[in-house]
Amino acid sequence: MEAFLTSSAELHGFAVARAAGRPTGSVYPILARLEQAGWLESRWEDEHPEEGRPRRRFYSLTSDGAAASRATVLERRGELPSAWSSGRLRPALRLMPRWGNAW
Repeated sequence: MEAFLTSSAELHGFAVARAAGRPTGSVYPILARLEQAGWLESRWEDEHPEEGRPRRRFYSLTSDGAAASRATVLERRGELPSAWSSGRLRPALRLMPRWGNAW
């Protein structure tokens, strides 16, 4: 998501994968889920691609996606309190000491 926040232009899937340092096989399913969630919009390129290259699909953040992305990036950097740190969510692993050495 950071790649979208640092770029004002639309990004094609391969550019997102390269910016994230992840393989395209893991990035494209994530892009599809983010689009279904309403965080991204996409469109196929209009112009004809170079010979031998498939058409690119370009992605851009929606207004909801931009707001959620900023919050997520800040939270991951430790600049915004998370639901975990606020005490609203409690990880199940806190229960483990009760069971002693059973694990």
